[in-house]
Order: sequence, then C-alpha cells, then structure tokens
Amino acid sequence: MPAMQTAVRTIVCVLVWGGTLPAANAQRMYWTDAGTGKIQRANLDGTAVEDLVSGLPQPVGIAVHMTDGKVYWTDIDTDKILRADLDGTNVEDLVTTGTTNPSGISLNETCGRMYWTSDAFPGKVQRASLNGSCVEDLAIAGLLYPEGIVVSAGLGKVYWVDRAGRRIQRADLDGTNVENLVTTGLDSPRRIALDLTAGKMYWTDSGIGKIQRANLDGADVEDVIAGLAVPVGIAVDAAGGKVYWTDTLEDKIQRADLDGSNLEELVTTGLDVPMSIGLELPSDCDGDGVPDAIDVCPCVSAPGGVDGEGRSYGDCDGDCDVDLVDYSCFQANFTGPLGD
Repeated sequence: MPAMQTAVRTIVCVLVWGGTLPAANAQRMYWTDAGTGKIQRANLDGTAVEDLVSGLPQPVGIAVHMTDGKVYWTDIDTDKILRADLDGTNVEDLVTTGTTNPSGISLNETCGRMYWTSDAFPGKVQRASLNGSCVEDLAIAGLLYPEGIVVSAGLGKVYWVDRAGRRIQRADLDGTNVENLVTTGLDSPRRIALDLTAGKMYWTDSGIGKIQRANLDGADVEDVIAGLAVPVGIAVDAAGGKVYWTDTLEDKIQRADLDGSNLEELVTTGLDVPMSIGLELPSDCDGDGVPDAIDVCPCVSAPGGVDGEGRSYGDCDGDCDVDLVDYSCFQANFTGPLGD
C-alpha cells in the first residue's frame, strides 16, 4: 500500500461532540428456562429476577434487540420463533413453519435479519427478516447438530457450534466461504459468544464442563473456566469485562471476569434447566464494541476501523466513508511521519 494511502487510513481526525449523549439502556440479562417454560430477566448482578413470559412449551435460544426493545426466542417443542417487548408484553409468533427444532438464535440488527440453527439431522443454519418473513436456508453442507450461533455485522460473519460434529465454524452472512475454526479438543459445544473488542470468541462445552475461548479465527484455544457441571448458555459483556453463562445441571446463572477469575453465582433459585442467556447493554448495532451513542459510524463498519474513543480512522468529516474530502483533510493537517 502506498505510504500516502497508508497515512490516510491511519490518521485520526478528532470529532467534537455537541450536547449530551443519549441515556444508556438498562443493563440486564435475559434467559430462557426450558424446565419452567419461562422467559426471565434480572439485573446483571442477579438481583430483581422477574418473569416476562410464562407457559411456554420449551424455550431454548434467546436474543435481545436493544434498539427496537424486543426479545426473541426459539421454542424447540413447537418449532417456532417468537418475540415480545422487553417487559414480556406483545408476544408474537414470527416463524411457525419451515423450521424444525430451532435452537440458537442471533440478530443482525444492521440488516434487519435473524439467524438461527435448526438442529434436526441434517442440521441447518436459517435466516429470515425480523418480522419472520422470507425464511431461507443457508447453503451450508455437512452440518450435524448445530446449536449455538452468533452474527457479527461488523465482521460480516456468522459463527456457530456443531454439537454432534464437535467443531466451531463460520461463514459469510450468506452462508458462503465456510471455515472450520476449532475441530479438536471439543466434546459437546453448546453456545458461542464474541468479544470483538479483544478479538475473541467464547463457547461452552457441556461435555467437558468448560468455558473456552480462542481468537476469532480459531487460533490459540485456551480454557477460561474448568470444572463446571453442564454449562450451556453464554454471553459476553466486553465493556464490563464479564462472561455470563447458565448451568443446566446445577440450575444456576454465573459470571466471571473474561479471564475466568472472580467467579460469582448470580441466580441460584427458581431455575429448572436454564438454557440460553442474552444481555441488554448500551446499543451497539454493528457489534464493533463501540456503543452507538459515541460511534462515528453506528450500524456500519467504520472505514479503517475505530480507535478507543469510537472515532473512525481516516474519516475526517464523519460521513462513514473515506473519500477525496478526507484526503484533502489529510493533506491540510498531516505533519508526519508516515506510518508503515
């Protein structure tokens, strides 16, 4: 890459923010309980547990849409995908046909789509619009029993675990360019979550009682927490430095620091087979680790990436594009030296 072009991509033009930032969303955790047939939530420290939706046959996967104020879940018994307001009101059936045993679910808020795994043999990764229309199968061959799934609009990738296949894979959002990321050392991987800030993926393995992590390309696999009973659901709060999970044998929800230290028990009563867990955190619709309130390019990938304050590299006018205007800005303000 020419030195001038490299410099354009690496210069940071500071943006001045006027007024006050929007108030942050409430910070809570949501989970499905297949034993009690409930959707529940609590504060991130486990206090103020409340029932949102009851009387469900077998809710399994869960995803929180922070921008629209909705919670989505899968029901493996009725072969449905449903959603409700964050307080549990206005329950809607979204997908009622065309899927079998839907399990994990994740949202691409940028594109207005939801992705889920269908774990009947052979397994599938499917997607639809957020209102349940336009259901389609991604053309991914060889899936056995996919469960956990997570979408990153910023990376343009969908990640999933194949429980029976004992592997972690990813593909482009349309299902092309499938990659095997982790294919050894797994026994019964269940759910997966991403920490884009640190470039890590986390997953639960209920067969070996571990939470593990690796780089986003599957390199450098390491144990985070061992000696757990049956960990299943997992969620990461990168800004808060915490990983959350459910344990379906001990019927509890726990959390720890991202390196596995400072383990805490959050909810230990009233649960019966807690499955997936999702977090309600400040909106970050492109999943780049920068809250929308301070993101120069919310809901799109900032050209050249962003710095620690959410400012995009090389985008002087803040229009989420690196063009001739930004080049002129660089010429007028650059004092050197050129980057690598």
